[in-house]
Amino acid sequence: MKNLFRILLLLPLACINMQVFAAEYTIKFSHVVAAQTPKGQAADLFAKLVDERTHGRVKVEVFPNSQLYDDNKVLEAMRLSDSKTTGIMAAPSLSKFVKFSNTLQAFDLPYLFNDMNDVHKLVDSPLMDRLTTGLDKKGLHALTVWDNGMKVFSINGKKPLRRTPADFKGKKFRIQSSKIAGSMIEHLGGTPQSLPFKEVYTALSQGVVDGQENTWSNIHSKKFHEVQSYISVSNHSYLGYLVVVSDEFWKNLPADIRAAVASALKDATKANREYAIIADKADRKKVEEDKHAKVVELSKSERAAWRKATAPVWKEFRDEIGGDVIDDLNKLLGRK
Repeated sequence: MKNLFRILLLLPLACINMQVFAAEYTIKFSHVVAAQTPKGQAADLFAKLVDERTHGRVKVEVFPNSQLYDDNKVLEAMRLSDSKTTGIMAAPSLSKFVKFSNTLQAFDLPYLFNDMNDVHKLVDSPLMDRLTTGLDKKGLHALTVWDNGMKVFSINGKKPLRRTPADFKGKKFRIQSSKIAGSMIEHLGGTPQSLPFKEVYTALSQGVVDGQENTWSNIHSKKFHEVQSYISVSNHSYLGYLVVVSDEFWKNLPADIRAAVASALKDATKANREYAIIADKADRKKVEEDKHAKVVELSKSERAAWRKATAPVWKEFRDEIGGDVIDDLNKLLGRK
């Protein structure tokens, strides 16, 4: 009885201690891809690191595969959110932000980057701050950029995409909601059609669209290659994600909590780059081994033809993006 009495006396104290370590803030991290993709892996790692570094004061709940929102709805939910204890975080593709920032359209320019080293030169530079200026006025706080990889083209048909515009003519291609991507497809000779990511497989399998552009990890994880005949290794543009959070939530976090979350995000970003490199090689190999779609390497002259065909897109959107921004981009990346 004495032991029972002691236990009963200690219960309120135990409850108080449990409350001290209970989560004070919640971050709902929504994304549209599978958990095993570079973005999915980075989101899960971020959740783990935040829990460790805030000692449980912040709980990150990850929702993959559009379980909570798609990329369009999540941005609206984020902008409307005024909660100081529950924040919405997401990593939509950079193309999703063009309605909020004309300068961010620069990421969609065809053949802006030669490789991932060029991408990191930009996102790690002060120029990135200029590209995201103004998002906070839209209720969004930009945090970092996560990699997926360089895009390649796939097509369902009797021949691969090699020549422009001959091989593209009469073909419909799924694109993200990007005016620049649409213009690029038109200059290549095809017809662009904007569709949500979650609808792409069905659209390809039912012939709503003939082809699409994407990274190897997205192609493999969503099985796009199973309903396509050819994949041309064009590496024509970059697919990356801008990690954003509700601006109101972020600004109202205590400084120590905000610093811990930022630290976790920095390490998750570093890991994401490694995940993306691994996935790019591994998923391409898996696609080739599955033997549904034939992978086609473009020759040097074919690549030059694609670059030439899409060059007018740069001039078309120069004023909209900002001529000074494009000039600074070229200077940063060592181009004339």
